[in-house]
Amino acid sequence: MLKKADFSKAIWIGTGVKSFPVNIQSEFDIDKNEKATITIGCMGTFKLYINGKKVSDDLFLPLNTDFEERYNIEYGDLPFEEKLAHRLYCPYYDISEYLKEGKNIIDFMLAPGFYEFYDYGTAKICWKIDITNTDGASRQIFSDGTEKYKEIFVKEANMITGETHDYTDADKLQWQDVKVMATPDTPCYLQDCPADKIARIIKPKYLGNNIYDAGEIFTGYPVLKSNKAQTVKVRYSELLNEDGTLDEMHIYGQHTDYITDENERLLCPEFTWLCFRYFEVIGDVEVTECAVIHSDIEVTSEFECDNEILNWLRKAYIRTQLANMHCGIPSDCPHTERRGYTGDGQLTCAASMMQLDAQKFYKKWIADICDCQDQKTGHIQYTAPFVPSGGGPGGWGCAIVMVPYEYYRSYCEKEIFEETFPKMLKWIEYMEMHSENELVTSDLPGVWCLGDWCAPSQNQLNKLDGMIIPRPYVNTYFYVKSMEIFLKICDITGNDQYKTEIQNRIKTKKKAITEIYFCNETGDFADNEQGANAFAIDLGLGDERTFDNMIKKYTEIGKYDTGIFGTDIVTRILFEKGRADVAFSLLTSKEDVSYYNQILGGATTLLEYWNGVRSQCHPMFGAVTRYLFEYIIGIRQDKDSYGYEKVIIEPVCMKYLPNAKGKIKTIKGEISVEYNRTELIATIPENINAVLRLNYSETLLTAGTNTFKT
Repeated sequence: MLKKADFSKAIWIGTGVKSFPVNIQSEFDIDKNEKATITIGCMGTFKLYINGKKVSDDLFLPLNTDFEERYNIEYGDLPFEEKLAHRLYCPYYDISEYLKEGKNIIDFMLAPGFYEFYDYGTAKICWKIDITNTDGASRQIFSDGTEKYKEIFVKEANMITGETHDYTDADKLQWQDVKVMATPDTPCYLQDCPADKIARIIKPKYLGNNIYDAGEIFTGYPVLKSNKAQTVKVRYSELLNEDGTLDEMHIYGQHTDYITDENERLLCPEFTWLCFRYFEVIGDVEVTECAVIHSDIEVTSEFECDNEILNWLRKAYIRTQLANMHCGIPSDCPHTERRGYTGDGQLTCAASMMQLDAQKFYKKWIADICDCQDQKTGHIQYTAPFVPSGGGPGGWGCAIVMVPYEYYRSYCEKEIFEETFPKMLKWIEYMEMHSENELVTSDLPGVWCLGDWCAPSQNQLNKLDGMIIPRPYVNTYFYVKSMEIFLKICDITGNDQYKTEIQNRIKTKKKAITEIYFCNETGDFADNEQGANAFAIDLGLGDERTFDNMIKKYTEIGKYDTGIFGTDIVTRILFEKGRADVAFSLLTSKEDVSYYNQILGGATTLLEYWNGVRSQCHPMFGAVTRYLFEYIIGIRQDKDSYGYEKVIIEPVCMKYLPNAKGKIKTIKGEISVEYNRTELIATIPENINAVLRLNYSETLLTAGTNTFKT
């Protein structure tokens, strides 16, 4: 369990004025041989300096959460009357190396952050400093309301669109008394989730006409050097027009403006990131580098094979996923919205946990999902932390079940169910109450309700008519699938008292799906459109024609016709049912709806829509990358395994891919597989029960390197 941060003696302070960054300053004395740590509570975003030196390379703190209760939330044309929970994560640092004997100056650069952007209130901050000496004596210093503040060179700090800096009026700014702010009624926890950091550096290429190319879409910013008085304007875009200018449709308002003096300065945003590949610089400056920024998460997997489409898919997914991991949430896109959509997040979490060191990151986000549940009805919001957004009751709300379960499958940490289990139950009751004729038909009356999303026929934004697969069908699928997983969680946690009722509900819902959507004449569900048969097969519904029709369809069209959920489900069902050939053909298709078509368009990250409309950096269609490891490389858990206790090594595409290799890092150690035309090498860590399925035989593997003829 996370430790709580105690600010009971600290005073929350700020300016009481919205939307401009300030410097808050205080001072304290340190005796010889004293050491100190600081814990910070912040509603906004901050940077910390002690005696003029920046403390830590963490960026954009605190982590994004549902900070405290908001009032007058706009939710379309409806009042928002739900009751959510709140929490704040508080970073803490050992600051001993920054201290000197005698007087020490502490400065906080405090900016609006997500707190003001989502209309919680005006930014505020508090802190405590714990001081100890070599004799073991200790004392504490708290923010107390005597601090001073003044405006700083950052004049605009918008978390979505960018910043404006003015370095010409520093001598004119005056210190003022801070305002004592209301203490939030919010639990405060010591931060245990990685913050954002600069991950790597890119050297951009100058294309002419003030345009630079970083070579890939990423999140971060360019660093500029100026030594003259001027106004510098920078704009950012994912794409270029044919004439080499920035594509206005893919700028999304992103900008940074700098009014400089004659001092040599490095110019970059202080409180946010941008998402772009290309940028335009108007001004006489040197572009030194681009800093790639995302949550401090390590890539712990590798994949390489003979097929360049699959190699690109995996690299593009990793780049896209990392670009959407900021401030402790997995976002849908890192520019226009930056929201932790529960649909996108539950869809990609297994792929992310498999390929990245993301345990603490997802544990934090699971808490956000818990917080965004309505305490009265059990409704799960479409985003966590909550921002009024679009989604659906099934594919989005099921995150309360799916994400904790996938977390447990990866990390075998039963503690995750202590908070989530009762919330799963409450959500299941909510879904039951929102069923008509045993189908989940709505979330909230009058609110946008999705089933699947972003199918290839859906070419017009903000229109639902492109989705052919029925919304109640998809939402009921996710309800049933979630209840089936909930039964597994009951077994894990020993909560058997709910199983009979849940089993009866599953039977009732499956019967309704079959009665309403199954065609006795054809064997199809919902006309086999947009993966509909795969949804049914995944629930054990249909007859032998259902799968045969699915195979026939995708063999004939040779491409996906599916949205974000259907693409993942179709691919998985094909692999699970022994039709790796068809799954492989879809993944490597060169038709218009394909990953290959994204490569032809020059994409370096995954697109939001198959046809390239709007965002060029959405991870949701990358959920299928888990199958590159589970089936193509062949490293997967047994269906009843948790924490990689039981592993099956079974590459199923060796006849289509003569050479492939890959590895993942599990809680039990690293598992790797490499094969070519003559041999397969599997490396297994200790304490794993692993078997190799190869050439129609099964062999028990031992810890270490295992080599077999292929």
